[in-house]
Amino acid sequence: MPLNPNRPTPGQPREYHFPPFSHRTLDNGLTVWAVPLPGRAVVSVSLVVDGGAATETEAQGGVAALAAQSLVTGTQRLDANDFAIASERLGIEIGADSAWDSARAGFSALGARLEEGLGLLGEMVRQPRFDDEEFTRLREERLADIMQARSEPGRLADEQYLAQLFGSDSPYGRLSAGTPETVEPLTVSDARAHHARTWGPAGGHLVLAGPVEIERAFRLAEKEFGSWTGGGAGHRSFAVEREPRRRVVLYDRPGSVQSEIRVGEIGIARTDPNYFPAVVMAGVLGGTFSSRLNQRLREELGYTYGARAGFDPRRSRGPMVSRAAVQTEVSAASVTELLAVLEGMRAAPPADGELADVRDYMVGVFPLRFETTGGVAGAIEPIAVYELATDWWATYRDRIESVTPEHVHDSARELIHPDSALILLVGDAATVEPALVEAGLGPIEVISAD
Repeated sequence: MPLNPNRPTPGQPREYHFPPFSHRTLDNGLTVWAVPLPGRAVVSVSLVVDGGAATETEAQGGVAALAAQSLVTGTQRLDANDFAIASERLGIEIGADSAWDSARAGFSALGARLEEGLGLLGEMVRQPRFDDEEFTRLREERLADIMQARSEPGRLADEQYLAQLFGSDSPYGRLSAGTPETVEPLTVSDARAHHARTWGPAGGHLVLAGPVEIERAFRLAEKEFGSWTGGGAGHRSFAVEREPRRRVVLYDRPGSVQSEIRVGEIGIARTDPNYFPAVVMAGVLGGTFSSRLNQRLREELGYTYGARAGFDPRRSRGPMVSRAAVQTEVSAASVTELLAVLEGMRAAPPADGELADVRDYMVGVFPLRFETTGGVAGAIEPIAVYELATDWWATYRDRIESVTPEHVHDSARELIHPDSALILLVGDAATVEPALVEAGLGPIEVISAD
């Protein structure tokens, strides 16, 4: 049933100002970002390089993630056990990971341990050990995780959605962690070569947020990383285009009592000039509990525990997807209803009150991102990686609040095309396919689980 119209209204969002910060580029090309947060006990440090999945060759999909993970398994001086002891002695949490557009390594520690932590971080990224046994362990864990994901309907649907949306010609047609076919042949030499090619100061960024003065942050960065040499190989940008026709793909999972539904198309890039209207539009569609998708599929029809929608913007245009898990017998009806909600987004601007609820929510939760020093450090990363304006977060609330119903409507008409959307279901084909045929959604491609 619809939300109670007499429910309490949200109060005024609490005032918040993103902390001021400074940045400076060292002679070797490493840009240092200092965010003083007086009174905090913990300092968070992130080293970000252009070494993400977008720098891989297709044959080595997943090497970026494994190379990053391998960094925390020791240095030339310290084996895995000694490295763990060293980090524990300092009381720091240190790690490394990779995404599409960047790879990062970092730590959090008490402010008094900042200098020693930077020393260990510098040793980790500049003199990695790349032990063969540790790499093999990480690779086998990655393969096991991929296969485990394929046994879980939701994660399987996510992987299949990307494969069907982008196709095999685009790197975006897979998860950034790679596939069994690309991960299994990888060797420690591949990871070492990827690190040597992409982990360097030129074009990299070092972010320090916490109880540290600006000049001291720059001084410590120069001390630990000023003599580091090398440069990243540079990322790739991918040309991705929208499919001109609707496709209905049913991935057969015999005996499944639920169907995972994914409906969408190519979305936006992280630097899209209409980024804010797009994310607010996605909020109206499926970004909050009171969003249109959740209201229709959950509250009014009871088809699902939750439906949502959103973008995954990257350096190139990433996916946009609406998603829900529903009972098998209402799979086709759920798709029909979901498409109707999408059509409704295109048909007319949202009402002022509906839009206000979404904007208030996005503005209200905004400060929660930055309650920790790790959250503040993490907020600097997209500014650095995507070369966003340095006032991005300072003006974020104002730009959300400036989005009008007409902006949302324009964004919906530009980005939502139900007639050419990809409709992907993971479920029991024997039960679901006849209902899909009756719904008249278009030709159905059935993929066998084998």
